[in-house]
Amino acid sequence: MNDAQFPCTSCGLCCQHISHIEPLAKFDRGDGVCIHLLDNLCSIYHDRPEICRIDVMYRKEYQFYFTKEQFYHENLKVCQDLQIRHGVIKGE
Repeated sequence: MNDAQFPCTSCGLCCQHISHIEPLAKFDRGDGVCIHLLDNLCSIYHDRPEICRIDVMYRKEYQFYFTKEQFYHENLKVCQDLQIRHGVIKGE
């Protein structure tokens, strides 16, 4: 999976729940939604913070604890949990 990309579905849910992510506090519009989320897309995608870049965060912080496959898997679990809780996908 080294050449693979994280399979983001562009649902925007991660950007709608940033209130407890300290590095993103200045982007919270007051209700946990990122001020740069427009029509479920990031309006600053190419200039977004590092914490919003899964591969950058893996290389900088998490490669010492996880393989890339494990890191993607853990992130997918969080992503899928958000999608289930918000009815984007059905849970098992």
